[in-house]
Amino acid sequence: MARGGVNKALVHAARDALIGRGLHPSIDLVRVELGNTGSKSTIQRYLKELNSSLAVTRAPPSTLSETLTTLVNSLAEQLKLEAQESVADEQEQLERQQVSYTQERAQLRERLEQSLTTITHLTDEQEQQRQCERELREQLQDSEGERQQLRQLVAGQQQILEERAQQLQSLEEKHQHAREGLEHYRQEQLNQRGQELRRHDELTNQLRQDLRSLQDMQLAKQEELVQVYREHERLLNEHRALLAEMRKQTQTLRETQQTHNALATKLQQLQTEHAIIRERVKPYLLQHREDRRQLREQARQIETLQTLLRQLTPAA
Repeated sequence: MARGGVNKALVHAARDALIGRGLHPSIDLVRVELGNTGSKSTIQRYLKELNSSLAVTRAPPSTLSETLTTLVNSLAEQLKLEAQESVADEQEQLERQQVSYTQERAQLRERLEQSLTTITHLTDEQEQQRQCERELREQLQDSEGERQQLRQLVAGQQQILEERAQQLQSLEEKHQHAREGLEHYRQEQLNQRGQELRRHDELTNQLRQDLRSLQDMQLAKQEELVQVYREHERLLNEHRALLAEMRKQTQTLRETQQTHNALATKLQQLQTEHAIIRERVKPYLLQHREDRRQLREQARQIETLQTLLRQLTPAA
């Protein structure tokens, strides 16, 4: 409601303009004439002062009926202004309270919507974290299966190497026995010994090559196993990090839920207070209606008095 810029001179000019147009200078009409500026209580005070000053400056009444008419009109005008001032003040107070409650409820509704949006977002993130955790668990299970297969493969290769080593040792023992036997028959079986030795050397070389190949293969498998162990360790670290992040998100969600509950409690309290205030304002509204009824009753009484005065005037 606009205020300020209203003085007694402006109210006086507006009052005279309304009277010049044949209208009763009520508070609402004066305020409209002033361009909807100034408070009703200020306008009412100036109108009261103007009515009092005009009543004082008027010429002394020549008859009793004129004096009575002036007194009744002044009393009626004063009653109307006081009633309008009381109603205007109560209406302004009710409007300010209604605007305050409306703004506060709008702010609470906005905060509640933001909290619901945050909870929805955090719930979606938590579901994504759970999905990621399930995928990591599946990858971890697959890695564990591959590691078991590699262990079995390494165990099989180790068994093959042991068998080849046993074969090599057996061949070396046979070779030693052959050398001891051939020593006795060196002269007679020189050619046969040379052939046996060549065959033995070839077999030994072949076995040594096979052994080196198996050793190289074992080293390669061991390197693969090391890589698998490292990958498994990395996945475990990522899993731990994701679990920590998920716990953090869960904590944030719990805090947000607590904030939401607090806001809901605050909203419930405000609604209760609003209902209480409505109950408190209800007597004022009833009183306002009663004042308006009394005002109408007083207006009727004034009209009755004015009628009586008009009837008494010719007799005077």
